[in-house]
Amino acid sequence: MDFDFSELEKMNTAAEFNGALAVTAPDRVLYTASRGIADYATGIPFTLQTTSGIGSVSKQFLATVVLMLAAEKRLHLTDKLAEYLPEYRFADQITLRQLLNMAAGVPDYVDAVVDQVVAGRPIATPDDDPQVNRAVGENIPLTQALALINPLPLTYTPGSESRYSNSNYLLLGTVVERILGAPLSVIFAQRLFAPLGMMQTKLGTQYAQADSYLRTADNRLITIGRGHHTAGDGGIITSITDLTRWAQAILQHRFLGPAVWQEAMTLYKDFYGFAWLRRAGWSWHGGRVLGFQADIYVAPAQQLATTWVYNVTPVDDPRLATWYQQRDAWHARLL
Repeated sequence: MDFDFSELEKMNTAAEFNGALAVTAPDRVLYTASRGIADYATGIPFTLQTTSGIGSVSKQFLATVVLMLAAEKRLHLTDKLAEYLPEYRFADQITLRQLLNMAAGVPDYVDAVVDQVVAGRPIATPDDDPQVNRAVGENIPLTQALALINPLPLTYTPGSESRYSNSNYLLLGTVVERILGAPLSVIFAQRLFAPLGMMQTKLGTQYAQADSYLRTADNRLITIGRGHHTAGDGGIITSITDLTRWAQAILQHRFLGPAVWQEAMTLYKDFYGFAWLRRAGWSWHGGRVLGFQADIYVAPAQQLATTWVYNVTPVDDPRLATWYQQRDAWHARLL
């Protein structure tokens, strides 16, 4: 298949995209591009090797480790969370599969953090607030997260719905650490990063080479920083070169095999798989932490994937909505 990337370049220029992207087949990279600045304080450019936060795309790595442990009989997806993490008061009502599928009804600890930050301040869109972004990007240990969500009821009966909550993967990260007796940073490195040659990839936003920013509609840059998020729900930093290796591994059915990858991409209640959503006809996941964003799109039937990392998040800027629409339309035309 022949590709024309001029449209992609044009839309990224119009939106002032600041980051890097790639289009890849299982065995070769078809296109790469990088543009903009990684750190405006130093003027260092954003390159294909620049490491940046990928937010919730991190969940794919955690889900993969959980599925690897299931294949090794170290756990069963039907296991109750209480077997591994009894400190959560509803753990005896929730299975590991429900956590993977965002179907457990666990309130989102991130929402609770946001509520604390904005208490007494009327904010129309907390996602665009610098203070909120910095707070969510800090280290939030399990004990703090449990203190936030344990007093809250389940938002719905486990298994009856699928609704996004970062708590599901925060709890899964603890399950993995307790089974293997090692921190997630070591587990990810040994089981996923090193085998794929993802030598620039780490857990911990503080290790990013890029700084992160919010860009206002009048083109002011607000520095959000690198934070210190180290949880498996959103703490991985990587480069577009490494993230493309991950996309190729998925297309090659590494680690899990074709049937399990297909199961992972199958949506529960038409919403969420095992760290996969659907967008523009593709299996997809996006992520945001601090001012960092990332996306991965995979089309197994077409043997194609696209990967994106960017460190400047526009706020109150209509160009962002236009860019999302144009990018979705471009993806749809590739299928």
